[in-house]
Amino acid sequence: MHILLAERCFFGSSTKLVLLLVLGLWCVAHAATIELNWDIEYVDYSMEGMFTRKAIGINGQWPIPGVVATKGDTLIIHATNKLKEPTSLHSHGIFQNGTNFYDGAAMVTECGIPMNGSFTYVVNLNQAGTYWIHSHFKSQTADGLRTTLVIRDPDEVYKYDDEIILPLEDWFREPAKTLIKQFNNPDPHIRFKPIVPYAIIGGTCSSKKRLNFAPGKTYRIRLLNIGASFDFHFSMEAHTLRLIEVDGVMVKERTTHGVTVGTGQRASVLVTALNTTDNNYIFHADMYTDLLQMPRYNPLNFTGTIEYSPSAKIKRERSAMWMNVSDLDLEPLDAEPMLEADQIVTLDAYSGIFSDQSFRHSFNNVTYAVPQIPTLLTAMTMGDYANRTEVYGKQTDTHILKHLDVVQIVVNNHDYYSHPFHLHGHVFQIIETGDIRSKERRVKTALDTPVKRDTVVIGGGHYAILRFRADNPGVWLFHCHIDFHIMLGLQMTFVEAPDKIQSRLKHKVPDAYRENCVAQGIKTTGNALGGSEVMDLGDQDQLNPSPYPDQFESADPPSGWMLISYILQG
Repeated sequence: MHILLAERCFFGSSTKLVLLLVLGLWCVAHAATIELNWDIEYVDYSMEGMFTRKAIGINGQWPIPGVVATKGDTLIIHATNKLKEPTSLHSHGIFQNGTNFYDGAAMVTECGIPMNGSFTYVVNLNQAGTYWIHSHFKSQTADGLRTTLVIRDPDEVYKYDDEIILPLEDWFREPAKTLIKQFNNPDPHIRFKPIVPYAIIGGTCSSKKRLNFAPGKTYRIRLLNIGASFDFHFSMEAHTLRLIEVDGVMVKERTTHGVTVGTGQRASVLVTALNTTDNNYIFHADMYTDLLQMPRYNPLNFTGTIEYSPSAKIKRERSAMWMNVSDLDLEPLDAEPMLEADQIVTLDAYSGIFSDQSFRHSFNNVTYAVPQIPTLLTAMTMGDYANRTEVYGKQTDTHILKHLDVVQIVVNNHDYYSHPFHLHGHVFQIIETGDIRSKERRVKTALDTPVKRDTVVIGGGHYAILRFRADNPGVWLFHCHIDFHIMLGLQMTFVEAPDKIQSRLKHKVPDAYRENCVAQGIKTTGNALGGSEVMDLGDQDQLNPSPYPDQFESADPPSGWMLISYILQG
């Protein structure tokens, strides 16, 4: 890794008066270039001797070492693909304002890095907070291509003595392609057969993880769920958590016993250590999913040690550790008032059996299928046609956004299980949540200054109203962040300000970007099929699966006899 400091001094004019005015000012190094060379390759990883399977690592390592930077830095990753398929790198939560082509969503904002190919991502770190980097090609995130990205703020509001970066990961015995085949099966007895992951906490088996505390010190613990499907609930016996950040957004401090982070979510808590070294204590990183409706698996309890002294005994202090803070009770420090919507997009999330006899997920009855050229290239090269959704193909479920409009997304989750929905390129205000099935229509609304996140967990049979300003021209995905649900079609596309994309981004794309497309036989101009006009799409919509309306799953969990069947099979 190379870190290059960029020093900038501002002395104004050359007059003596101005020189005297600036005399004594320090010229400080306020930006750095962090340059990484990453070989993306398969690694044999042994889970504490219990089993060994291949993971996707970096430079022969897995878990992958995290990246730490400071706001204002530039992150440069020279990525070389040594896998047997294409790959990509997405900086989760980073806005990529003006650099949409580095967002890393394969066949959405780029063609992906071909086998034996390379690509350099240049990421301007103009945000501070807790983020992560992962693949956005097929299910490579579930197979391990993921790590943390922490961007420190030189003007940090909250004070603390030290920080602990704590990635939380679920890890399965089976490779992702095996699990997706199971989840894709139309037979519910196969589809819901229990899968039980292991927990990797802070890069190691949970039972071996130690959080070293010194008496009286205050620690910022950065929690990141960089796994594939399970939620994590974090708590610490005998210690109080003070929540100060969610998804890179600093919030007014809230005291809590525990914090839940869904897949893709992040949070920071402040914890002040006790004033004695007489005892050590337990912290919990319990995994939970409502995909499995069996108490045996919910939660999966994983613990580590809060260590004050290597020789001290563990003292158990049980409390209401599953108490949680609601997103709608949080307030961002920037106190941005509630936005008023200019445009409304309604997304109904369903799952069910489709015409190809597979089980899939969908928004508005559309299960996502990748276009034949990246959507960003279509937006760049189709001129005025780029303002028509037809050029992007029905199966991308594309919505065109006007520049600077406030967009309201109403997401109705008709499944009986939760989905963590993530938006690229933006954070959104969480305006309202509620129950879509209850006769009482139970509703919870936001404060006058709603919390902002880039990932929200919407429970089964519930809805959420989200708002964001379309101030970042580009192509941005909105999708469930459970890796297997992405592969089964639960994502859609926002094309934001096509005219601005063409004027601001088209001529900034690096040569290697298009070269990687050509190397894979992918066109770099045209509509979703690589044609030149809207009508060139022809009957392409008939080539992709469509839903059987009477075979959607409801917001009700499996029946009792099905649960008994699943338990016996498990």
